[in-house]
Amino acid sequence: AAVGFSAYTHLSSAPDRLARWQDRWDNKTTAWHLEEQHPLLLKYGRQLLERQRVLLPHESSEKSPKKTSVLFPLCGSSMDLAHLALRGHPVYGVEGVKVAVDALLSAFGQEGVALPCAQDHRRQAAAAGLRLRTAVAPGEAGSDTPAELKAVEGDFLKLTSSAAGALGLPAFDAAFDRGALVAIEPSDRRAYASTLTGLMAPTGRVLLVAVEHDAFSDGRLGPPFNVSEVQVRELFGEDFAVELLQREDRFELEPTWRKRGCTHFAEVAYLLTRRPRVS
Repeated sequence: AAVGFSAYTHLSSAPDRLARWQDRWDNKTTAWHLEEQHPLLLKYGRQLLERQRVLLPHESSEKSPKKTSVLFPLCGSSMDLAHLALRGHPVYGVEGVKVAVDALLSAFGQEGVALPCAQDHRRQAAAAGLRLRTAVAPGEAGSDTPAELKAVEGDFLKLTSSAAGALGLPAFDAAFDRGALVAIEPSDRRAYASTLTGLMAPTGRVLLVAVEHDAFSDGRLGPPFNVSEVQVRELFGEDFAVELLQREDRFELEPTWRKRGCTHFAEVAYLLTRRPRVS
């Protein structure tokens, strides 16, 4: 079970864009939550997690590779985070709903106080309504090193590069977006893309899962919101090479979309690879 610590700075009121999701968690209407690892992360995880870096002259290709740092934006209580954290990867989730973070960390292990940071940095992060929480669990079999899962509780769109630095976050080698871009309002997409891009390392990769569908019976397009390939390329194409991995028709496999009034529904996976910066 999670252990609470009063040393954490209290969060400010959640912005309006989080209120709907707070209600869903409070009422336990979280149909999007999977009780197993996401099949697309299992299928394309190797492509996502391969580190792309140039060996330094004194380094050997036989040297034990550094583990890939992975970001999960708008993570909820996804089991995917634990799957990678237990394999030694530095894993960070970002989630704006406290009860979801509570569930994520308590399912993983015992919650403890995160490493201390400078007081001015702590104030800077607190001003953005962000706090870093950590849970610890036994590591891989044969390892004396415990596994850690870290979660930033707060609004993802406030996680600027300076706020991330204040919290001690790395520049991420990889990110898995399943249910983030499709959950936010279309008016917030550019801010989301900018925030995500700013958190990635120069050779970072993103496994992005989008959905394509027509309007629901009430006229709405989401959530989950329809995001076309053209829109993905418009949002990320300047900073990332965008590779379409697969488009799968889920309409007959998931009856809920017919019930909601759709005539088609597809799940689409992309691999985004950070473009080299031009000096």
